Amino acid sequence: MSLSKAGKRHSEDVFFTTADPALARSLQRRAKEGSLTRVGRGVYVESGSEEEVSGRIHRNWQRIAAHAVPGAVVTHLSAFAGGITASNEVVLSHPTRFNRRIRYPDLTLVLIKGPGPQPGDLRLGSLDLYWASQERALLENLSRGSATTRAARDAVEERLITCLNANKEAGLNQVRDRARALADPLDATASFDVLNRIIGALLSTHSKGVLKTKAGLAIAQGTPIDMERIDLFSTLATALRTAILPDITDVAAQGSARIHFAFLESYFSNYVEGTRFSVEEAEGIVLRNQIVAQRPKDSHDILGVFNLAYRAETRAAVPPVGDDFVDLLQERHRVMLERRPEVDPGHLKLEANYAGTTQFVQPSHVRGTLAEGSRLALTIPEGMARAIYYLFLIVEVHPFADGNGRLSRLVMNAELSRCGRSRITIPTLFHPQFVDCLRALTQSGRPEPLINALSRMGSWCATFDYADLAGLVSAMRSANAFEESPADFRLLNADGSRAT
Repeated sequence: MSLSKAGKRHSEDVFFTTADPALARSLQRRAKEGSLTRVGRGVYVESGSEEEVSGRIHRNWQRIAAHAVPGAVVTHLSAFAGGITASNEVVLSHPTRFNRRIRYPDLTLVLIKGPGPQPGDLRLGSLDLYWASQERALLENLSRGSATTRAARDAVEERLITCLNANKEAGLNQVRDRARALADPLDATASFDVLNRIIGALLSTHSKGVLKTKAGLAIAQGTPIDMERIDLFSTLATALRTAILPDITDVAAQGSARIHFAFLESYFSNYVEGTRFSVEEAEGIVLRNQIVAQRPKDSHDILGVFNLAYRAETRAAVPPVGDDFVDLLQERHRVMLERRPEVDPGHLKLEANYAGTTQFVQPSHVRGTLAEGSRLALTIPEGMARAIYYLFLIVEVHPFADGNGRLSRLVMNAELSRCGRSRITIPTLFHPQFVDCLRALTQSGRPEPLINALSRMGSWCATFDYADLAGLVSAMRSANAFEESPADFRLLNADGSRAT
């Protein structure tokens, strides 16, 4: 077996010995020559400064942990901290390997006795390594183990508060039920009793003596709202009420045209989010149900968006306002990403998320901000104006761990279809400018670039004939829609004139 195939099958800069003696000798020889550095038993990384070696170890900690302790579960404090803790440790549970530490430069694996993977624990890709379910992590962080391997009790309470704000009472009750089922297998009856008391206090006004955090004690005051975001939404709403926008009758409302538009809508929406297929592969997935064997989840991402864009029950159905808006949004998200359990489809985010330096709405404020923001939509003219508003509302709150961009475009288009107006796709070539327009509103409070951009895209989409897919794809290619570099290409209309 060659080094290029065996040694690099996990990563570009970390290598593992296997049962192949030739590979082991090759790695040892490269370490002796200085191109590799042995950082632990059977583990080598490309040589470099201490900082570079540390960075390679940190980037590949999951692979290293799976190699060192196959079958282990990332748990306790690490399950709360995203893996590596502030003290550069990863806490792992294993039924037979425990009470020891495995040290690497700037990283230590801390092994604790605990059962192997339980229902709800998530396997990390193809690695023999698992991530503790939320309920397992809550129970194990409430255990009586070492304080250095457990999250503080306040952190557990704050996590439960986030669950409550994100998924309401029903969601928190589900957490309790799943934790109850894990109490015996984890030998965590005492931890469950504590967890049960905290959840009971959060679901009741009788919280005195149980809840410890300010956020927990303030739960009874109602669902929090990000008022700065509501002010930003009001700025956009004010501009949309007076904006002169294109009013284009749906050019692909029925028959094959509707199928072909939904296909391209799903293709572009997924491509710009990193789910990339050739147009031909995507066509096979959508129109012939040819799931790509090596990429089943990506294939179902394409199908998920297509089905929501095409089917009558979702194509023109906009979520109602208030709490119902959030609930239906969660259902659309569940349907769209149901084959990706790792992103918790249908559940609001539990961790803060970012785009560059922009931090989106805090998890605890998501439900209230979406509910209040959706009410503001009814003050905006129907059709294009309200559609633009819905898109920005969802993008700016960013309520889910993944899929926010795709969902925002689906809800925008649902409003357009509800009013019999032509839907909008964002072609690959235009996506960088589209993101710049979103940023102008988020960071500078300027709504005009986003309004103008989506108006242009609405008009652009309507210049194409959607009846014949082969002709449509050819016309899109001629318009440079599938290109990625705005520096090298210009987006054209179907007639060859410049679109932007």
